[in-house]
Amino acid sequence: APWHVGGKVALIGDAAHAIVPFYGQGMNAGFEDCRDLARALANHPGDQVAALDAYQATRKPNADAIADMALDNFVEMRDKTAQPAFLYAKRVEQMLHRLFPDRCHPQYNLVSFSTVPYTEARRRGLELARLVEGVVARVPQEASANVNPDQFERAVAEAARLIMAI
Repeated sequence: APWHVGGKVALIGDAAHAIVPFYGQGMNAGFEDCRDLARALANHPGDQVAALDAYQATRKPNADAIADMALDNFVEMRDKTAQPAFLYAKRVEQMLHRLFPDRCHPQYNLVSFSTVPYTEARRRGLELARLVEGVVARVPQEASANVNPDQFERAVAEAARLIMAI
């Protein structure tokens, strides 16, 4: 930032927010820039400075969020995907998504398969990560090995309901 100078020129796409490619959202973020820039220009006719200020205010937090998530995803792929505890947490996360489809959406799904703003996807992803952590604490991986799949599902659902207070 700033993504514009004096209301004359605006940066969009990688010029405004180059990110590492580990979420595959660079082009999508650029398209969102175009959409939000067009909206800002339409909402501030005749005042290009105000329009560009509004565009930057709308997009900068989302650009920062996807940049952070892309870097986090790289670290996850590099360091965690072979760890049994990580794989177990992902198993729990997917089960929560299946059991509570209106409340539990993995961050990856929100980023890659929806139009939820990146800031919202990050917030909801962190919220789900806390829930998964709580469920894993109540239904540890070792305990899941000694029960059948239906019992495991019930234990995960019960732990989640307690945490979510539903």
